[in-house]
Amino acid sequence: MPGDINLPELKRGWKLGFGDDDEFIDYFFSHYDSDDTRSVVRDDNGCIIAQLHCYLFYDAVCNDKGCYIYGVTTLPEYRGKGIAAEMIKNLLLDLNGSGVAYAVLIAENAVLQRWYEKLGFVKSTPIIEVKGQDDNMNFAMDDISKNQGMYYIFKPEITRFTPKIPISCT
Repeated sequence: MPGDINLPELKRGWKLGFGDDDEFIDYFFSHYDSDDTRSVVRDDNGCIIAQLHCYLFYDAVCNDKGCYIYGVTTLPEYRGKGIAAEMIKNLLLDLNGSGVAYAVLIAENAVLQRWYEKLGFVKSTPIIEVKGQDDNMNFAMDDISKNQGMYYIFKPEITRFTPKIPISCT
């Protein structure tokens, strides 16, 4: 429900999913979160149990639109039920119909890479940098060598991508 978001629930889910400190979480949600960049899943009581964030950007390398998927997490007690996979599949369906050429994300480890591969993502480049366009916020791991990029292609003619993705603030 756009505009009907419980921010403490979102922040709690983020903290449980990623373990980031409160300062980063507060900054992220005050500068990069909006109804347009976020999807959530709720339980039967209306509580947020899963979230993902996505950002459209222009890729000058392929001369088309891309989407960066970020912050995919599910509360621990709801994991293993296919909730995040369903969120990703729905997002990919929406993106495919919107003229976006590709979606990209960074899989933190080999287990997540295999999980995303099952959803159709492929490893394409070993390193991706994702930075806030206005404030240079790092959207990936501090050790850039761990930023394993994975792509989902909507337009097969697109074969080259930018390794430096600019994300706009809300």
